[in-house]
Amino acid sequence: MPQSSPTENRFVLSDYYKKQLKEIAYQGELRAETFATRFRFFFLGFLVIFATLGRLSGRPVIEFYFQVTAILVLLFYNFIVYFSLKKSGNYLNIFKFLSSFLEITLLTFVTGYSAYSQKNPSLVYAAPMIYVFFILIALASIRNNTTTIIFAVVVLIIEYASLTIYFYPEMTEFNTRLMDLSSYLKPQFLETNSSFFLVNAVPMGIFLILLYMVVTGGLILYAIVNTSRTTQEQADLIFNTEKQAILEENMRLGMELDVARQIQAMVLPRKEELEQVKDLEISARMDSANEVGGDYYDVIPHEDGSIYIGIGDVTDHGLASGVVMLMTQSAFVTTLRSQVISLRESLIAINTILFANIHIRMKDIRNLTLSLFSYKNGVFTTAGQHETILVYRHAKKKTEIIDTVDNGMLVGLTESIDEFLHEKQIELNQNDIVLLYTDGATEAENAKREQFGSKRLVESLERYATLSSTDEMLDGIFKDIYEFIDGVQLYDDITIMVMRKKG
Repeated sequence: MPQSSPTENRFVLSDYYKKQLKEIAYQGELRAETFATRFRFFFLGFLVIFATLGRLSGRPVIEFYFQVTAILVLLFYNFIVYFSLKKSGNYLNIFKFLSSFLEITLLTFVTGYSAYSQKNPSLVYAAPMIYVFFILIALASIRNNTTTIIFAVVVLIIEYASLTIYFYPEMTEFNTRLMDLSSYLKPQFLETNSSFFLVNAVPMGIFLILLYMVVTGGLILYAIVNTSRTTQEQADLIFNTEKQAILEENMRLGMELDVARQIQAMVLPRKEELEQVKDLEISARMDSANEVGGDYYDVIPHEDGSIYIGIGDVTDHGLASGVVMLMTQSAFVTTLRSQVISLRESLIAINTILFANIHIRMKDIRNLTLSLFSYKNGVFTTAGQHETILVYRHAKKKTEIIDTVDNGMLVGLTESIDEFLHEKQIELNQNDIVLLYTDGATEAENAKREQFGSKRLVESLERYATLSSTDEMLDGIFKDIYEFIDGVQLYDDITIMVMRKKG
């Protein structure tokens, strides 16, 4: 009796894999910082070119010395960083912030000194801002570290704000001169009252500017690729970790289910026990739907000569349903050994036990259909609600279908089922056959979603009713079911019991 309840499985990374993720992120930052250090050599090469061009164009020697000194300081620092990262990377976090600070500070100082020595404050506001900005983006971005980038931006704003404040008085006078010069150079086609501003920039060479910007743009692309690579490595680790965890969990659950199946098989009646029943030839079989079955059947001889039989179907299947099935078997045996031989009283006791265990202890809502039978002197007495009972009358060669709806209600659903229970008697003649089953047999589906159904089950019973043993009948019925579903996976347990009155 399938009943699906939604469950949610949450995967949680272990501490080991959390460390692995941090290590991947760290390696990504280390790659970025190493690449930034290599780029710094390229940047220093451009500074040497700029300083040399400035000297050849007549810039003061002291300015050239100052620029070379800044280059040597940055070069010396760069060698320290490069070899430290190559060796261990232990000081990565320190270098990330120190490098950003040193790069921006040296460039700011060189820019400020150039503006001061050349008496040209516009250097603070023109070309240096452009290439410093690109350097900041290149060196800070490839570190793919938000904290470092924010730190670098703050340093840049503070230092250039200081330069602006320092040169502001001279810039006011300089702007006035530019406005005067702009009015003089204004093209004739402009309107009379329009304004024209002359922009003064440091001559660095068009080729060098373009090359520098192209390379810097490439570095930004590298930052994107490196970040993507790091993210992909993290995603791969999480995926592989989840996959491995799922496999391990499946193995663990599989082992638990195997143990549960073995325990369940232990409490089902063995073939030797069934063969000892004197007046009935009994065969029974249960096929589980890939998990622990929720179906129940039992055959228990009583000291008064009666044979007690039970068949039921717990809602859903799996480990919890298997546990309910075991509790049902235990409760049934207990009621019989406590001299409670009335089927009605036995069902009342079983319901009381199961209701308390399922609802109070298990905190579950499972219940089951359950029919109990007693057989003595050719008479079957039944109580409880389950599937229909198929009785093949040997003399008429026809099957009688007996409904159990009025015999009871679901066990474990409510605290008391006393008023719903009724007993019914079925008389058997020689070679008459009783077939009991769970809904997994009739609801087995083929690829077209067609169910095996009660009609086919009756036809199958009548087809094999003349065979010499109930074992052969049972095998034939299961053969018909599996041929009908033709390899489709079972979604519910299939249990069938075949009993024939001996002559």
